[in-house]
Amino acid sequence: MQCPYCKKEMKEGILSGDARQGVSWKEGDRKASLFDKMGGSCAVTAAKCGLSVFTIQAHFCPGCKKMIIDTDVEK
Repeated sequence: MQCPYCKKEMKEGILSGDARQGVSWKEGDRKASLFDKMGGSCAVTAAKCGLSVFTIQAHFCPGCKKMIIDTDVEK
């Protein structure tokens, strides 16, 4: 996927998190492991954590630090 902001190629990965370990993003089709999180290389600093655990497929642009997720809001 091409970044709509800077036009560079985005990386596909998994956004995941919980209240204890914060929110992280890892390239590929698996969420960040405990070892990834301990290294701090995948932390999403803008995220606010709640009590729920989640995973979301997301595209990340290393150039402009933007992330895009596809979502649908149900009423």
